[in-house]
Amino acid sequence: MTILKLVKNGEVLSDYIEDASSFFRRFMGLMYRKSIPENHGLLLTPCNEIHTFGMRFDIDTVTLSKDNVVLHIDRCVKPNKIRKRVEGGYRVLELNSDMAEKLSINVGDTLEFIPAEKISS
Repeated sequence: MTILKLVKNGEVLSDYIEDASSFFRRFMGLMYRKSIPENHGLLLTPCNEIHTFGMRFDIDTVTLSKDNVVLHIDRCVKPNKIRKRVEGGYRVLELNSDMAEKLSINVGDTLEFIPAEKISS
């Protein structure tokens, strides 16, 4: 599994984003997990539509363009819901509920995802 760091304006927002760019990783997503640590997340690529069936906790979903510009944020998505497609969406970042706000992620921001070993802490 590849781990990415989430960076905005040169600042590391999270040092543990799971890269879900394979079919199996996207298929499993966060299903059946009891939780994830507060500052962790999952990046689904390519992806523009998610569901929360089989999930046990609320999440924030951040839809990004191919250039990693934030197009839409759905906050506090409950289990057993379907989130609609977002025009121009190419990937979805799933975070714990309320983390998008805590990390100051806003529509229009450009995010970077860098392999964890390429950034020194």
